[in-house]
Amino acid sequence: MTTPSHHTQPPPSSLGLPEGLSADSIDTLPVLSALLSRLQNPSTTSTSTAGSPPAASPSQIASGNGPLTIKDIPAATDELKHKVQKARAQVKELPDMDRTITEQEDEIRELEEKIARQREVLVSLRDVGAATKRDREKRERDGDINMEG
Repeated sequence: MTTPSHHTQPPPSSLGLPEGLSADSIDTLPVLSALLSRLQNPSTTSTSTAGSPPAASPSQIASGNGPLTIKDIPAATDELKHKVQKARAQVKELPDMDRTITEQEDEIRELEEKIARQREVLVSLRDVGAATKRDREKRERDGDINMEG
């Protein structure tokens, strides 16, 4: 018997986003926070090591646990560096990344104008609908009066 997976794939994007691009794939704060929380303050004197935790072993650095010293940072940040490199590559694949700000602003202006025109059409349709309703109600009242007389 298999158990259902709790991890489901997100629905494919209609924007044609690159494979694997999501908020989680470019979020580096959790990784950075974990690294900083493992960073140990250097001791004030070189002979005072009695209260200091032992330095992390290479396997602890690679696995992401254990204390870090300044000299351990380059090895420990490899995952973060790879994540940032991958995110940069994925963002470059996004549609319209080659468009200038002016081109984007022009499109925004055109879309805002289109929205304004659509709102005007909706207002006029509402007015026509309300007038039609009033005319129908008037005809029904007039028809009822004519029937009574």
